[in-house]
Amino acid sequence: MRSIPLLAIDATNVFDEIAAAKHQPRRRLMQSARAEVLAAYQGYEDAVPEVGGLDEAPLTDPQKEAMRHAFTVETQPMTALRGDLLKRISVARCPFCGINESSTLDHYLPKEQYPEFSVFPKNLVPSCAVCNTRKRDRILDEGTNVRIFLHPCYDVIPDMAFLTVRARMEADALVLSYRLTRPAGMPLQTFQHLRSHFNELELADRYRRMGLEHLGCQYPALRRVYGVAGDAERVAVKLLEEAEDFEEVSGQNYWLAKLYRALAGNSDFCDGGFEAVRPQPH
Repeated sequence: MRSIPLLAIDATNVFDEIAAAKHQPRRRLMQSARAEVLAAYQGYEDAVPEVGGLDEAPLTDPQKEAMRHAFTVETQPMTALRGDLLKRISVARCPFCGINESSTLDHYLPKEQYPEFSVFPKNLVPSCAVCNTRKRDRILDEGTNVRIFLHPCYDVIPDMAFLTVRARMEADALVLSYRLTRPAGMPLQTFQHLRSHFNELELADRYRRMGLEHLGCQYPALRRVYGVAGDAERVAVKLLEEAEDFEEVSGQNYWLAKLYRALAGNSDFCDGGFEAVRPQPH
């Protein structure tokens, strides 16, 4: 969960270039919808980040189909836009989860319901395939009327510690448990939004599984630091340094930063318990 920078690009030019590149009759349909689409763009920008309650643009069914087609059947301008959005180093890692590579573009407001935003750059969020699939076409939580997912381009992630992980040794196995906690001073709606995003993308289990996989790769380094003398303090220092490095780059709520801090404080793990993450031979 993290914020990402907006792409500096003129959305009107993008729309015009994509429309001009389409074949008839879709070119004509997109151009006939231009005024309504651009008005919707302005409404989106006026409402951010609370775009979940926007009215749908008054497009005809053929215009809606043409707008969706503009994204799904690519022209050269659409391919260029996709590349511009995805190839930035700042979005290489999925902002929804912070785990996987951003390999797809998610429509924050789904194009099935809001086809007017099918090629709107500010509605296209770089994401991994897992998050894109799990997010689907959901927008608002029916019970709370709070947006289900963070908008990485507009929602500001609070600079407060809200992600926690418990690390414990059980029968020579490392058990990780991630969860969210509401810190003092955080508004309830902000916490509900974070928790909804966290739960719907199943981040607790994904962080747990990827954390164990990550630690398997770190096993040789942990073993070297521990040494033949069994220096648990050196292991704890190394883990704490790694946590601080992750925090400096990705913030205090980055899932790996939390993992390393938790392990640095676990004396059993530091004193040889890391053998539990030793990769098994194939």
